[in-house]
Amino acid sequence: MGEAELFTSSVLGALIRKSSAVIAMLALAWTLSACSAASPQAPPTAEPAASKTAAAAAEPSRILIGAETTDVVDDGGNVLLSLRYLENGDEAVAAAIDLLGEPEATHHQDGSNHYPEMDGTSWGGFDIVVNRYQSERPSTDEANQYLPAFSVQATAASTAGGLAIASVDGTSVGDAFDVAAEGQDSNRVHVDDAFGVRSVALDLPTSFPGIVVDPGLEMAYGVIGQSDQGSSSITKIVAPSFLFSQA
Repeated sequence: MGEAELFTSSVLGALIRKSSAVIAMLALAWTLSACSAASPQAPPTAEPAASKTAAAAAEPSRILIGAETTDVVDDGGNVLLSLRYLENGDEAVAAAIDLLGEPEATHHQDGSNHYPEMDGTSWGGFDIVVNRYQSERPSTDEANQYLPAFSVQATAASTAGGLAIASVDGTSVGDAFDVAAEGQDSNRVHVDDAFGVRSVALDLPTSFPGIVVDPGLEMAYGVIGQSDQGSSSITKIVAPSFLFSQA
């Protein structure tokens, strides 16, 4: 074979080999492309939905007057505020304002031989009355069950803001006095003949005696429901108070 033929053969061989390599590369690329097209794409990762963990703040719905404390509770009966009568009266008023809002009115009463100076705060139907003792209260300001730092009173079945008010036994202003007094021991019901005011004990304390023995008279001390002269209904609920008290 001549040199010209050898050259031509070498060139053709190289071209054939190069063409084969190109074809092989194209075939591989097509195969990879086909495989890629055939494989389903993974779905985009979804962002987790924001969980609603912040529960709405509990709202007061009822005021329950007891012999030792008055509690403000929510719809579920959970105690949101407990006012203990032996604790600081001004602090009790401040705590009540934080929860119940601004009061409807305030009032002041000078002291007398029977009562200390008093400052009242009213939410319309519900009052907290802070006692400003002078000589009656021990100089050490120690707790005394019968000289409470403050008392509470209900003059309606609900506050101006719509919170229900009741004694812990379920009695409210406007309920029939005779129903509240039915079945009560004689020392838990009192009729003031001079003023025509009737009183009944609705709740007595458990941590100290609720019946106070006075010369010739046993007086209940705790939550007292009162009925004004000529009324057949409870017109006021006071705590803590003595049975005969008209405070």
